[in-house]
Amino acid sequence: MLKSNQSARQRVFDDVRRSLGCLDPSIRSAAQTVYLKVMSSQTPRPVVDGPLIDRFIAKHAAVNGTFRIVGKYSEVPEAVGEFLRCHELPSRVLMGSSRFLSHIDWPHEWEIERRVAGKDDMVSVTDAVCAIAETGTIVLASSSEASSTHAFVPENHVVVINAGQVVRHLDDALNIAATRIDDDSPGVHMVTGPSKTADVEQTIQYGAHGPRRLHAIVIDEK
Repeated sequence: MLKSNQSARQRVFDDVRRSLGCLDPSIRSAAQTVYLKVMSSQTPRPVVDGPLIDRFIAKHAAVNGTFRIVGKYSEVPEAVGEFLRCHELPSRVLMGSSRFLSHIDWPHEWEIERRVAGKDDMVSVTDAVCAIAETGTIVLASSSEASSTHAFVPENHVVVINAGQVVRHLDDALNIAATRIDDDSPGVHMVTGPSKTADVEQTIQYGAHGPRRLHAIVIDEK
């Protein structure tokens, strides 16, 4: 009986894959872009005053996210190291292989691994597609250079963001995300603060379904 159910399940997945394969990837990508632009044009826009980086940090902190602002790329490793020391975490870090992260000179003594995350991994460092000043949300994309597991499996997630990546509204981020959706980067994720739930006695618990801590390191080169 179990074998029969598995076969039926596989047939459903195979049908879905064949159906998606009937649509040329360029046509599918164009359709996604048009959809997101139409949706964003109909979205009410709240007023977001002042510097975008200040608004993002305030919103990020309001949902229990932590942050550090640095003045240049070379200060990022020390900022990450400060986070590790503050929480007594080992210098064993999961990291993607994106150009953004690869240009940073990480300490040679750190144990940096580039693979999917497992249940025993404590810390990941990723870059981001952009960040949203309106809500304090960080937008991430999975790809061959960045596993989506890095954002959801380790208890501690550190995101390195350039100040120029902070956009004003959610729909601005959707338009940027639309350009990242392709066969190599099929998933775009929006994260607002660390994982939390209040399902048990209405008491907030962090780390229920993802990272217990979300730390943003923002590079603000003035």
